[in-house]
Amino acid sequence: MFVYRKEVLTPDSLSAFYATPYPGMSRSQNDRNNKTRENIIGAIINKKIPESYYEIPHWQNLKHSVYVYLDSLGCLGGRCLHRAGRHYNYDFDIVTPDRDFHIELKYNTGSIEDAPQFVSPMKPSQYLSRSYEEYYYDNYLSFLSIKSGIPMPSREDFLKEIHSNKPKCMSSYQELYYKGCAKSSKYSGQQEDVEFYELAKEKTNESISTFIQETTLNTEALTDYFQKTQKDKIYMLYVDGEFIKQEVNMDDYFIESVVPNAYKYRYEAKCKSGKQLNILLRWKNGNGIAFPAFQISQL
Repeated sequence: MFVYRKEVLTPDSLSAFYATPYPGMSRSQNDRNNKTRENIIGAIINKKIPESYYEIPHWQNLKHSVYVYLDSLGCLGGRCLHRAGRHYNYDFDIVTPDRDFHIELKYNTGSIEDAPQFVSPMKPSQYLSRSYEEYYYDNYLSFLSIKSGIPMPSREDFLKEIHSNKPKCMSSYQELYYKGCAKSSKYSGQQEDVEFYELAKEKTNESISTFIQETTLNTEALTDYFQKTQKDKIYMLYVDGEFIKQEVNMDDYFIESVVPNAYKYRYEAKCKSGKQLNILLRWKNGNGIAFPAFQISQL
């Protein structure tokens, strides 16, 4: 075993490349697998893998696949800098004397069009004609408060903290929500917990559907976001043991028209290239509980 970026990597860590996401997989499990995959790729590029690992065929094959990908970019011999986080919109920089390559890793897909999402902008209301967070607080959160008996947080605290994985003002709601979610490790099976969970889903769907009918998408602002975050990005797509390079066509991210689809909780945008973007409004960490965001995918 060895340590890379504070993670202990063993020969068995390669199992992260064979862990297909499934409906019941928790967010934390999926995040751990993503981190392990990124660390293994970085360690291969930075030559931090013990040579004994490459005596194992799967490790040797993965190294070969990474090198084939690097060769397709023309950056064999470059070093890897890990860039994931809120300040970056990609996972790695592969640095050579001539150029920095901005690399986004996508697992279990051979085309960005087939990925469940390619980007998930925070604070979606900055791209809308009104605030969804305010709308939800004013019209729907009271249903969860009445059902649970938990006092509503102040409007100020809610709007200030809701854009995080675990907003402090919603901690009691979030705990109850996951007790009622059958896919959660905190699932209690208690009827009152399940009823709260189902109510949260119902009111979220109702709020998003109604909101989309009454709201327009700021195509100029969202296009500007795309142009800034997708420029110069190169995708590193992993599927069936291979890494595939896919470069960005910026016309795929220049929105020309939008149709709201309240029934499917999304806006459907047509771009300059003719591609369609599905812009789904959702909550990332519990319906009506934490982290509203867009989930954006291509068709």
